[in-house]
Amino acid sequence: METITVYYSPLEATRIIEAVGLGLAHHIGIVYTNSAGQSFGVSSGPSIQTTQQTPPNALRAIVSMSENAPSDFGTLVSDPHNNAPFMKSRMDDYYTQDFEGKEFPHARVAEGPDLSATWATIVKTYAAVGKMRLTYSPTSQNSNSMAGEALRRAGLTVPFSINAKFAPAVFTHLPAYQCETQPPTTARCRGAGE
Repeated sequence: METITVYYSPLEATRIIEAVGLGLAHHIGIVYTNSAGQSFGVSSGPSIQTTQQTPPNALRAIVSMSENAPSDFGTLVSDPHNNAPFMKSRMDDYYTQDFEGKEFPHARVAEGPDLSATWATIVKTYAAVGKMRLTYSPTSQNSNSMAGEALRRAGLTVPFSINAKFAPAVFTHLPAYQCETQPPTTARCRGAGE
């Protein structure tokens, strides 16, 4: 049996908002495990990893989004290691566990005898969106937006329940479809189908 599972890794930079009752924000990674037991993951994030997630930086990112210009965080990019096989519970498994080996909260979104076509759609969406040079905003257009878009494009439901982990912008729709349905003539779409 094959599975596709969403993992929620806590974002340490959001401990301050957790302390005031808004909840700890989480980053979503998606993991596919095939019938042979091999696992593959996808993830994304900002092109500039060193920017602190402060309110002024987050507000400037929203302004940058209105201009579709890189923010202080840069642009939304796919992880270069996406879709590489990994072994769960090993040192290089940053999708399903923290640095101490503690498993992240997770929700299974699909189970079946062959999910390879569904997984291919998720991988393709991550690649297409990652090449679009979209503004990265920690509050409104981020890695969770890419995860939510990939799940929807694959016909899966974004997990949400009363016990769901706070994943900012997971329900934001990204314009990936524009690059899939139009010739890559605009600078934004050039290379998105590769």
